[in-house]
Amino acid sequence: MAFAGNWVSYKSEGVEEFMLAAGAPAERAKAADAAVTKVSFTKDGDVFVMALTGPKGNTIEQRFKPGEEFTETFGPIGKERQAVASIAGNKLIIKGVAAGTVVETREVNGDEMVSSFTKDGVSVVAKRYLKRA
Repeated sequence: MAFAGNWVSYKSEGVEEFMLAAGAPAERAKAADAAVTKVSFTKDGDVFVMALTGPKGNTIEQRFKPGEEFTETFGPIGKERQAVASIAGNKLIIKGVAAGTVVETREVNGDEMVSSFTKDGVSVVAKRYLKRA
């Protein structure tokens, strides 16, 4: 699994602009842009486990089976949504079930992971770059 292990963010592009365009409060958008996050990926049988740790040390754990709907705690404000994950090679795509929700794509190339966030109606793409920790 290309995602296995621990990752830490080191650069962001368009995060604040994306969040503002998607309707997030300005203070949260600015904080999210500057945040250093950690991500850990493991696999428990056929269940993928993604643990995201924010700058204040709070951790959100996502457990999912590719192709099956699950409840995802999404974003810096901890909003929940129904989503489906798919994995194709070195790409993990998590898409909200409801129309117009954010699509998160994580792609691993060597020791770098790029997380991209898109949303219908928002022209800005947010990207967060992570390296293996």
